[in-house]
Amino acid sequence: MKLLPRLTLAFALAISITFISTMTMTNPATAATPAPIDFQSHYLTSAEDRLAIERLLNSYTTAVSTGDGKTFATLLLDEQVAFMAVRGVTDIASNDAAPDTRRYADFYQGVFASGRKLEQAFFNVKISQDGALAQVSLDFITQEAGTQKGGFGWKLLHLLKVNGQWKIASEFYTVRALPAAH
Repeated sequence: MKLLPRLTLAFALAISITFISTMTMTNPATAATPAPIDFQSHYLTSAEDRLAIERLLNSYTTAVSTGDGKTFATLLLDEQVAFMAVRGVTDIASNDAAPDTRRYADFYQGVFASGRKLEQAFFNVKISQDGALAQVSLDFITQEAGTQKGGFGWKLLHLLKVNGQWKIASEFYTVRALPAAH
């Protein structure tokens, strides 16, 4: 009779040890954590889309450099897109109101309605795309033609592919005066 309780105890102990070692080998917390994913390798991109985005950027600088506001407007999703210069390098001043980010009309006035002849170039262009959404990060210089006057900064463009065409859905950029030539 004493043998049965000992076997039962030994059996229960063996099951407990097996259960504990199984739990440590297949810890649910670690089993539920997937392996790290290289997300960018899973983005939907194509060489055709990249070329189309590069053409849009070329049209952008050409329109600014030729003063062609009508062509520039065709690059936008619409004229109410978020489009704003972030002046200087400090925080955006707020008087308890949200900043107005739909400032395309200001850009249009300064670039296309000012009567100034401008030249613009983009540098360090980085394009990221996933399907119908793309982001472009770039540095730019805009100068009054034939002078050293102008500005430089960094732009972030968000693009959407609508009816097979890439359109600017938002643009935010910093701008500072070009250093004086010596």
